[in-house]
Amino acid sequence: MAYRILLVDDDPALLRMLGLALHRAGYEVVGALNGPEALEKAQQALPDLVILDIMMPYMDGFEVCRRLRALPNGERIIIVMLSVLDRVESKLDGFSAGADDYLVKPVTVEEMLARVQVLLARRGQIAEAKQRVQARTVAWIGAKGGVGTTTLAVNMALIGAQDDRHTILIDLHPQGGMVAEQLGVTVHQSLGDIGQQAVEALDSRMLRRYLITYNNRLRILAAPPVPQRAENTLSPQHVRALLDHLATRADLLVVDLPARLCPMTQTVLERTDRIVLVTEADKLAIGAAGRWLQMLAAHGITGDVVEVVAVNRIGGATSHNKTELEQMLGTSIRALISYAADACLFALKTSTPIVQQQRGALVEQQIRELAQQLL
Repeated sequence: MAYRILLVDDDPALLRMLGLALHRAGYEVVGALNGPEALEKAQQALPDLVILDIMMPYMDGFEVCRRLRALPNGERIIIVMLSVLDRVESKLDGFSAGADDYLVKPVTVEEMLARVQVLLARRGQIAEAKQRVQARTVAWIGAKGGVGTTTLAVNMALIGAQDDRHTILIDLHPQGGMVAEQLGVTVHQSLGDIGQQAVEALDSRMLRRYLITYNNRLRILAAPPVPQRAENTLSPQHVRALLDHLATRADLLVVDLPARLCPMTQTVLERTDRIVLVTEADKLAIGAAGRWLQMLAAHGITGDVVEVVAVNRIGGATSHNKTELEQMLGTSIRALISYAADACLFALKTSTPIVQQQRGALVEQQIRELAQQLL
């Protein structure tokens, strides 16, 4: 896939000349005549490299550079300043604003192409080195539906982002997930669209188009808003490619899985660092959790990889305590999350997850303690 280059200059003739040369060299070129237009186009699709004039109307290049760097993943953009200003002070201002290189007009097309090629090749070498560092992956799956798995996954992802980790929250519910609803984000492209792509076409740059930015550290890969036809669901090959590429773009992957063992979920469970099996604090749900542990063991997934978390969704004096639940399950339970109907209802009504509500609630403290142990 061609690198995407954003050209920003208020001189239409120069824009056309450089754009044509870069296009002929095999790059995808997008033009902008001023700073606000450049920022709008960069937000729509983050460029790999920006060639940026300094002296422009509405907003100078120094400010555009700073705002590009402030975008989600803006630190990954290569920014080349291009200006008639040849003073040392101007060059220092450009580098202080975040530029990677500074060229003085007039510049030949040959010099520009050579500089672009070197900078992109250098970034490719850095990216290849970074691929050796893989994100930590934590998968959340329910012993049965409706036990609070998505709620915990969403809050865990938010805590990861609050801890200054680049976090990607993946909603792998092909029949419609609730991550986007809980966070109050609008879904335009989802996993359903990825399922229609050839596996060979999946790479980090293509997947970037499907990520919804929630804040500077959290991005979301949403489930389709409506159930998908079987042919549009993700194959194990899609899932492997998805995890491999996204693991190079984040520090933490949080995966919300449907409560069933199928080829898609099995692929995730076999490739994750930690599996959290979520159940309720009652006898029937604990029985379901026990059967899940048996199924996982049959597939060779045992030991410290699997953790059990129980959620008290009913409340009242009839609820079992943690010791009683562990006796019924026959193994340890990492945490018992307290009954919190008001906090959960408020979260659903306002799209404000528990860890973003007023601090100090017991359930929030329990979730944060769990995050410290699992993330």
